[in-house]
Amino acid sequence: MPEAFIPRRATAPEIPRLCLTAMRAFSDDPVMRWLYPDDAEFEADRGAVFRIAMIRWLAHGHTWTTDDGVAVAAWVPPGRPDVDVDVGPIPDHPAWRLARFDALRGVMTSNTPPEPHWYLNLLATHPDWQRQGLGAALMGVMFERAEADGLACYLETETAANVAYYMHHGFEIRTEWDVPTGGPHMWGMLRI
Repeated sequence: MPEAFIPRRATAPEIPRLCLTAMRAFSDDPVMRWLYPDDAEFEADRGAVFRIAMIRWLAHGHTWTTDDGVAVAAWVPPGRPDVDVDVGPIPDHPAWRLARFDALRGVMTSNTPPEPHWYLNLLATHPDWQRQGLGAALMGVMFERAEADGLACYLETETAANVAYYMHHGFEIRTEWDVPTGGPHMWGMLRI
């Protein structure tokens, strides 16, 4: 990790760069590739599949990044409040994808811990910059806040390698499940 790296809040002008980082980091993610199996669609417009979510995450005010946007951590506050923000045009999705979104939303909701927590909705580091401590540093900002407030942190992940990574950072497996309609296996992890 660069010595001078200081996590900072992401800003709206950085959305294109952060979407590109997320797209590259999630190029083999089981959930994203189940939702967007076609490479051309997933990679279109330099990560546009993340645009609406990124706009919403930034609206919460707890999305952290590096100065060059090669890593991003998007946190949602306790209670997961809705944000009223203009996300621009919403793409039309085929019925099969909408069914997958519904299935995913249903199991994620049913596995969400009831206790108040900070939700790590996305942690992404561009593959060229992984394993340098950037993700850990971005998580650390909110770990300090959560600990000071006596709150847990929660996330979902879809690979055994990610489970090991997050366990290294203090998360424990809370639940695990298979997403209906042929979706991937997922783990819910809590850091207290």
